[in-house]
Amino acid sequence: MDQEEFGYAFPYVNLPTGKPKRGQASPVGLIAMNPDIGRALAVARELASDPKARNQNFFCSAYLDWLSTPMIRRSRLFQMWDGFWVAPIAESDKVKPGGWLNLYLLALNLRDKEQRRTLRASDSPVAEGMKGNLSFSLPPRSWAVQLVSVPATQPSGFHKISFKTRSGAERAATAVAVGVLTLGSFVYAPGSSGFNLEYEILTPEATRIVESWETFAIEAADRRFEAAHAKGISSPRAGLLPKDDVLRRFRAYLTPSLVVRILQDKRQAQGNLFSRLLDEFLFDWLGFRGAETAFHVE
Repeated sequence: MDQEEFGYAFPYVNLPTGKPKRGQASPVGLIAMNPDIGRALAVARELASDPKARNQNFFCSAYLDWLSTPMIRRSRLFQMWDGFWVAPIAESDKVKPGGWLNLYLLALNLRDKEQRRTLRASDSPVAEGMKGNLSFSLPPRSWAVQLVSVPATQPSGFHKISFKTRSGAERAATAVAVGVLTLGSFVYAPGSSGFNLEYEILTPEATRIVESWETFAIEAADRRFEAAHAKGISSPRAGLLPKDDVLRRFRAYLTPSLVVRILQDKRQAQGNLFSRLLDEFLFDWLGFRGAETAFHVE
């Protein structure tokens, strides 16, 4: 693995052998991605030492310096070709109109020889400049994460994007009827060598509600900086990170899916939950336990 290109990770893999059978669920795992190499390493160590993590079919912690914010997602892993698996990671499966569905495709080559593979996307258009990221060239026993983006230009409602090993015309001659299994927003048809990802383009009204709570969370975070007279945060590895840079990354962390999930949580006051999101963000990103331990005060 090329660290400069793909970062750091030692994926744990415990996958079934052979092609999935009809009705067999695909493997489930956990993927953490971080733009901070120190935190990515720490999460990798935590996962490796956690006995519960080994109940997963796979897990990994990846350092990707081109990310703007950390992400921790649960996903299924799909065997597309012999020894070649793909896990789709959605930044947010709820998207604002005119925004982007950003998908991170984690590909694993578990064979002892190089594999060059190309996924076929359909049902939703991949941005023209990103179609090259559907092609992978992986050395033996290596992995890669590649980003593809889909413009949210369709009407509000639920849509899907499909990834297959062959185009629709190529599959037509060998099509078979199969059942489907679901996990969250993922739908998999065993035996089809592919998977679908369902996503939702929000209505204008839902978008306004989401954006108002995003603004609330940003303003609450800004007030905490002001109350502490902090100009930013102090990272042991990066030094002083200005407040504006922290809040910019925090805004990217506040995905529509996260906001909607909090709004649907009736166990606690929503204002309190949104006010504490800065703490969760700083923990996921840099490992700080509480914003006050991160603030840089002169």
